[in-house]
Formats: sequence, structure tokens, C-alpha cells
Amino acid sequence: MNKRAINRRKFLMMSATAMLGTAAAACGAPATPQVIKETVPVVVKETQVVPVTVEAPKKIAEPPMLKPLVDAGKLPPVEKRLPDNPLVVGGRDAIGTYGGEVRMIHFDPIWCVSNYDLNAERMLHYSDIDLRTIVPNILESWQVSSDGKTYSLKLRKGMKWSDGQPVTTEDIRFWWEDYYLNKELVASPPWQMRFGGENMKLEVVDDFTVKLTFAATFGNFTAHLTRWEVSCPSPNILAPAHFYKQFHPKYADKAKLDATAKEKGLENWAALFNQYAGWGMGVWQFPDWMNTLEFPVLAPWRFVQRPKEGLILLERNPYYWKVDLTGNQLPYIDSFRYDYVTNVEAVKLKIAQGELDIVGQHDVTIADYPFYKENEAKGNYKVGDYLSCMSDRYVLFPQHYLKDDPVLTEIVNHPNFVKALSVAIDREEINESLFYGLARTGQCSPMPNSKYYKEKYGTAWAQYDKALANKLLDEMGLDKKNAQGIRLRKDGQPLKFNIEHAGERVGPSTNKLTEMVVTYWREIGIDATTKQIQESLYNERMLAYQVHCGVWHQDRCTDMLLHIQPQWFIPTGDPGQGTACSAWAVWYTAADRKAPGIIEPPAEIQKLYALFDQMTAVVDENERVKLGQQIFDWLADNPLQIGVVLECPAPLLFNKNLRNLPRPKVPIGWDSYGLSTYHPEAFYYEGGKRA
Repeated sequence: MNKRAINRRKFLMMSATAMLGTAAAACGAPATPQVIKETVPVVVKETQVVPVTVEAPKKIAEPPMLKPLVDAGKLPPVEKRLPDNPLVVGGRDAIGTYGGEVRMIHFDPIWCVSNYDLNAERMLHYSDIDLRTIVPNILESWQVSSDGKTYSLKLRKGMKWSDGQPVTTEDIRFWWEDYYLNKELVASPPWQMRFGGENMKLEVVDDFTVKLTFAATFGNFTAHLTRWEVSCPSPNILAPAHFYKQFHPKYADKAKLDATAKEKGLENWAALFNQYAGWGMGVWQFPDWMNTLEFPVLAPWRFVQRPKEGLILLERNPYYWKVDLTGNQLPYIDSFRYDYVTNVEAVKLKIAQGELDIVGQHDVTIADYPFYKENEAKGNYKVGDYLSCMSDRYVLFPQHYLKDDPVLTEIVNHPNFVKALSVAIDREEINESLFYGLARTGQCSPMPNSKYYKEKYGTAWAQYDKALANKLLDEMGLDKKNAQGIRLRKDGQPLKFNIEHAGERVGPSTNKLTEMVVTYWREIGIDATTKQIQESLYNERMLAYQVHCGVWHQDRCTDMLLHIQPQWFIPTGDPGQGTACSAWAVWYTAADRKAPGIIEPPAEIQKLYALFDQMTAVVDENERVKLGQQIFDWLADNPLQIGVVLECPAPLLFNKNLRNLPRPKVPIGWDSYGLSTYHPEAFYYEGGKRA
């Protein structure tokens, strides 16, 4: 029986109308705020143009931090920095106050996954009112043809990159024609851009409008645009062309580019270009070259410097294109500081000493919930009450193709094996031992608040039954054991099964969880072991098909994401982190599925892929859900991976003075792009300072 200190079952029913609460006087705001009529986001039919959801204010206020630069003529006034139609952020608790720094941590000297939590802007957005309605963001509007093949996308006129250069359709044309279609840079465009079997066609209508036409109906394309982050190479359609042209031989001297590449130890100009085109550049990662070369972003905060190894500093983007209801240019908070830490204990020390203002979803765990509550007062923070759609939702991924071990590959693919491993795990003991009974244990499935969820998905093969596990293994022919009680494979070798993982990168409790799991598996005669390795090595080994069993946190489990990225359920992408079979994921995403080295999945897996392709194509949402449930129905009877936690809290920590935070009980994790769905640009310190 689960014991829960937090009631997580009742999902907060939010009003369809975004209400403005107490209006705190904002520093630099107009003396008499005008009344703004706010419209309600509605579900828009595929063929309609999507309108701006809030009427823009007539007067824009200058952030005090930037005023000296404007007065000195080093920065244009705010009216000239914003687009003609800035996005208006309403529905917050209050109009904020400018100022302050937020202190956070990250676990890698260069990569900073905690920053996407707040700073990643996508082409479109899910409304934080209902988490299902798609609303404008970077794109001001969009229109879809009646056959679901052609999408007209409109940018905001006058929008600028963080260096002041205009955002136009040239930034889309360049990224498609000069990046994705250049074989020296990219082997093939992402599968979304090849949907229907051919590359999509791009038509530039004017400086702010493009049309994308697909070979087949792509009814779910707008949902994909909610994930397409600016400047991420795959997938994405928008990047700062003026920055990248200096590294492209179509616009710069190829001989000089090749020479520069050689000086840097790179092969040629293409390797040089791709050095600047990594995933999440300026948002996820901050390499050394950013200390001397400004990388343009559309995020609320821009990179300033890394003054020492691991320390990352960001400041407000003076050209950020959103305002609040009274005309204040966002964001309210001036700056961010990310300190590099190497382990969970260092994070806990900083928490207890009150040195962190936000501890995000990558860095908290319900395993430390008592610690958070005990130190809440002296640490000057408050513990949030949210639902996790990422951390602590551990999933084990037995790999269904191992390059160097055909015997173990055959074992894993037997319909009994994953079932046996699953029922051998005592999830309730894990819940009580690691999570203080606050989790709801279950199988890898959609979250219970999803339209796709059925009760059987969460309970299938999730009971603790060691006798059944032994019976299933015996029926496979694994009934012979050596003197140590370890089952023998058909080649006479002991059945070894190793769990590899990336430790804290996956979640703070990863080591403890895997240690418990291998204990359960040893009890049924499997020589199970576990090992933590660096994330880069983990990714490398997964892609080399050498990992017996991987571990990751199960996100992509809400209606914001599972219908476009179901890779934890069926292997459709990201084979380096975790999926039932990295080799099958490579096959699914390959432009040429007959290429040497490509491993073709079994027929039953290809049927699941066909269902997902239909989900991607159909326009009707109800039909999409029915197709998805066919996939989950099959998986309930034929599990490919092993879930541990079905639902659990996400106890994010916030400085006591932070306001406009997400409402209680909303899901936070990769599905929500961390906190970014909840408009962190509107977070502020009461009084402009941290507690």
C-alpha cells in the first residue's frame, strides 16, 4: 500500500480563461497601466489561421538594467528592439518586478541541461492553461491546407536575434537549403522532413512567410513544431543565418575555411561548421568559443561568459520579443548563474546552505523529499508540488539486438524474458526504500492523466511474483544452472546481464535503484551486475549495440509529447539514451533502410511503426489516440522495456521570494520542456531580490 504525503491523484483543473491576479507595481512600468482585453486560447481547426492570443499593449517599458545602455546610445530603445507584434504573456499571478539573479547548478563543465528548463524557445508552444492547445510562440501564426500536406508559417515582423540582427525567412531558407540539403554537412534531413518518403518542399513567400509541403498528409506536424528548438540541428527549421554564413563556403572563402579547420585540428570546412551547429547551442551547451564569439539566440537570457571551468553566466536578452500585459519587456529576472557540481551530495550542501534559487527537474528526487522539507526554512526556499514527467520515472531497457552476442540477443527477444525480469522486481520495496512511499509504481506507460492511458497499461507485468519469473525463465529453456545457481544459456555460458547507466544524469537515485534491481534478478538465477559510466560512453556503447540493459528516465509520457516522440515505448528515435533496441531506432530513422549495417526489426515491431506513421499522418485527434492505444495494447501483452514508477511528485525547489511559478500539480519534465512551458520569463523576485 502506497503512503503519500502529497495528494498527486487530482490533477489541477485550471480555468480556461487566463486571469490576472494582484498587479504588483513593476519597476519601470507605466504609471497608469492601460486595460488590456485578453482573449481565451481555443482549439483551432487545422485549416484556420491561428491568431495571437492576447492583444498587445500600446506602450512598452524599458528594463532598468538596459536603460544606461540606451541612454549611452549603445542600445536602441525598447520600442525598436521588439517585433511589431510582440507575444504578450498573460495569465500570471501578478505583474512582476525587474531585477535579481537566479543561482542554479549543472553536472557537466560545458553541457547545461538545467538551462533548457528555462531558456529554450520553440516555434510553437503548448498553452500552460490546458497543456493541450497549441498556441503561437516564435511563429505568429500558421495555416494548414485542407489535405494536411502544406503548412504556411508566419514569423513575427521585426523580431530580432540577441545580437540585434533581424529574424526573417532567410534564417529558414538557409537552414533548409544550405544545411539540411548539403550532403557534406548532413547525410539526410530528419525523418519529419522526409515524411511521406520524400524531402519536404520549401517555398519562401516573403520575408516573414514560408510554405512547407510534404509528400503525404502530416496532420501532427504542428505538434512537432512545439519541440523544434531554435538552432538545434535536428530537427529544426530556424537558425541565425548571418552567423552560420561565415562558416559556409557558399558565402565565405572555402580555402580559408579549410585552413582554419586544419588549424583547429578539424578535417575540413564541414567539420568546422558543425562545431558551431551542435544540439542546443547557446541553450544546452556553452563551448569555449562562445567566450570570444557571440552566438545569437531568441531565448530570454543570453550567454555572457564562462569565467572559470564549469561556471556559466547568462544575462537578459535585450531583444527578447515578449512583454507582459502592461507593456513591460520580459524577462523580469536580470541574470542566471550556473555552478558546476560533480555529485548529488554537493547539491544537497548548497541547498541546505541556501545557495540555490531554483533546483530543477534534473536535480531533484523524491528520495530526498524529507531532506528538502527539513532544510526548507533555513535554506530560504519552498518545495514545489508538481507531477514528474521525467525524474524518478525509471525505465530499464533490455536491448533486443546485441552486435557481439547473438545468443543473448535471442534470449532477450523471447517473449518470456522481459516479462520475467519485470515481475521479479519488487516495486513497492523500491518505493518504500527510495521514495518514502510517495510514488505510484507501475509499468512503462502513458501517465494516468493522458488521453492514451488505460489502467492495464500501468499494471501489465508490474506485479511482484518471483515464482512466476522463475517459471517464465524455465519455460524458455533456461532451467539449467551452474553450481552458483546461475542459469545457463544454450551455449553453456552463465547468463550474465549487465545494467549500464549514466548516474546522476539520469536521476539522483539511479545508482541505488539499479543496485536493488540487480539483487532481484540474481534471486531468479541471473548473474546481474550494474555499472555507472560517463554519459558520452553510455551513448557510444548504446549506438554500438554493446549495452545489455540501459536505464533512462521515462519522459515523453504526456499528451504534449508521447504522440510525437514515443521512443520509450517503441524505438523511434534517440537511440543513444535508451530505447528497447537502438538498432531498430536507427532503422526507423534511416533515410536508406537497406544500407549496410542497418538491422531490420521483426515484423511485429514494423506493425507498431506503421501504427505510429498513421498517428503522424491523421488530422483527427481522436483517431490519433485510438491508433496510439493499439500500440499500447500490444505492449501491455508484449512488454519491450520495464517501467518502475508510473507516477510521482516532482519536488522542485524555488527561492521563497520567487513569484509567478507554475500552478501546483502540473507535470514538469522533458514533456513540458522543463519550466519553459510555464513562462519562466515572467518569474520574478518579490521586491526584485531573492530571500
